[in-house]
Amino acid sequence: MSSPSSVAATLGPEVRQKLGIEALSKSKPIIRIAQDYQVSRKFVRIQSDKAKAALNKSFEPTPPDDQVLFHLPVTKSWLFQLILGLVLICHSSLRGVVELLRDVFHLTISPSTVRNRLEAAAERARRIKAHGTDSDETGHSA
Repeated sequence: MSSPSSVAATLGPEVRQKLGIEALSKSKPIIRIAQDYQVSRKFVRIQSDKAKAALNKSFEPTPPDDQVLFHLPVTKSWLFQLILGLVLICHSSLRGVVELLRDVFHLTISPSTVRNRLEAAAERARRIKAHGTDSDETGHSA
């Protein structure tokens, strides 16, 4: 035989929200609200605190657009992945890649370097497709 669950446990989110708002409005004493909903005063205070936290959060100032969202370690390997992404996903031209790297990252790179990186990636893909692995003929990983 299972034990009966408390009234508080059966209350849905909408009722909990209403209860929290009632407590925040202070139109009735906490004890009266607890009696009306057949819950404990502690439960009413918890719902009130949750409602207050949500209300406070909704009025927090939005962060400025220039706030740092995250830091990105830029390595040569990451740049080569960016080159592949720009060409294969964004369909950028070689000169477009060169311009982006110059203007955004202040990195000077030639179109032929971009082409060489793309050819190296294509060769690696061919090896993986042919042999199911990323090793060259000597067995060394590329």
